[in-house]
Amino acid sequence: MTSKSLFIRESSGLIKQVNLIDAVMLNLGNMSVGAALFESISPYISPGGVLWLAALIGLVFAIPQLILYTILTQKIGRTGGDYVWISRALGGGIGSTLALAFMLEATAYFALISFFSASSINAVLFTIGTTDKIPGLVYLSNTVFVNPYAGSLTLTQRLIFYGISAAAFAILIGLNIVSAKLGYKIVTGLGVFSLLSTVLAMIVIGINSPDFIAKITPFITAANISVPSSVLTSKSFLPSSISLTATLALLPLFAIYTYPWMNAGPAVAAELKGQKTLKLNIVLAVLITGVLAIGSFALMDYAAGYNFNLNAYPSFIYNFWTAAMAVAGNPVLQWIIGLGSILWNYFILAYGVLVFSRYIFALSFDRVLPEKFTELNRKGSPVYAHSLDLILTLLLLLIPVFSINAALALYGASIVAMLYFVFVSLAGIVIGKKEGYRGLLIAGALSLIYFAYLTYLAATNPLFGFVTSNGTVNPVTALFVGVGFLGSALVYVVSKHIRMKKGIDLSLVFKEIPPE
Repeated sequence: MTSKSLFIRESSGLIKQVNLIDAVMLNLGNMSVGAALFESISPYISPGGVLWLAALIGLVFAIPQLILYTILTQKIGRTGGDYVWISRALGGGIGSTLALAFMLEATAYFALISFFSASSINAVLFTIGTTDKIPGLVYLSNTVFVNPYAGSLTLTQRLIFYGISAAAFAILIGLNIVSAKLGYKIVTGLGVFSLLSTVLAMIVIGINSPDFIAKITPFITAANISVPSSVLTSKSFLPSSISLTATLALLPLFAIYTYPWMNAGPAVAAELKGQKTLKLNIVLAVLITGVLAIGSFALMDYAAGYNFNLNAYPSFIYNFWTAAMAVAGNPVLQWIIGLGSILWNYFILAYGVLVFSRYIFALSFDRVLPEKFTELNRKGSPVYAHSLDLILTLLLLLIPVFSINAALALYGASIVAMLYFVFVSLAGIVIGKKEGYRGLLIAGALSLIYFAYLTYLAATNPLFGFVTSNGTVNPVTALFVGVGFLGSALVYVVSKHIRMKKGIDLSLVFKEIPPE
């Protein structure tokens, strides 16, 4: 069988129309620092732990993975990115199973982000309503857009959230189907606004740092946040004693939400324009993410003082975004910052819509999934891959409607991603050794050590959600992860059998690099 007949066709049909800005924005949505600055990391701080220092250490630890992804994106820049690297270096069965399980976990995450985006809406309404004394906004935050993490949603409230989430996701899917290029521009547009609102929030906090405590007091009083009076009268940027143990304990949270998520740009590598875009898209995104994470958490400690934040962060309602809105002192600034905190969620969803479809496209192009998912419309959009994404997401969105606890348990499926990155690292080692590329070999080895450690933490640390606080495995999470892996492996086995009956040896497909 010739290499030309191994794949669905001789060319993917996808257009090289993604410039450097679009690619960087896609990666920034993937790394989702805006969500990390909301309530994903700061509430879990413990005495002596320093958030901005943990962000800096996390950035340093991400360098080997950054080198690996940058090299392989330039050497093997194909649709599906790291799936192609794994399947060609370690075998089609391993690559396909991991990629399918990874996409299932990612789809669940996007569904949860969509549903629980209501928590950011709740925070904006409550913060602006209390600081500006607008009872109507506080009423909405307490009765309609309540915090879904509180676990006391009525069925009506859950259905409202489902409707909003489903409509938003359907609109994003529809716009991507209309035009592949439009999908990228939506990501870029949402990304630019989200980034600018983050920078604006940083500026607001910095400007108001001299009287930050006085300006934030009405908000923390309304939110019933208890802060010792001694903390209110003295500010210190650092704790009295920095605990390296407590600081390193924050690294898993940065691993869940920020630095390791470098796969978006590589997943659309066949659509990137020029070597400059291939070379710089991940580097720039990682650096911007690092600057925003380190800078934002450092500004919070500078403005409020370390001890104030240590006492206020565990409330969950007090965070970078709500603090910026509370001290802004200007309704226009408040709403721009608030809208930015909300749109970060849809920025994440917009990147997810694009990237999911490209992984499905790549798996179909390799004949693992039905050929239908490789079909493009006149605007170069994989319409059936997008449709599959919509169906899966709408189904997974039903989980929080029936059980908030079951939905929260799905966050523990992040262990799938950590394991996936272990195999990406292994692929880097294999390719580096095969081609005599020492830099890639070293980067792969260092990345492997880090992700093996993170996978261990994901399996044992309750912060990841795979195990509970008493050390037992969460049954809902375990079921989801187990079914994901077994189902993905079954898809490959069945596909291989069907292809063999048609005279196509699927194992031969993975001995070739797919065409662009």
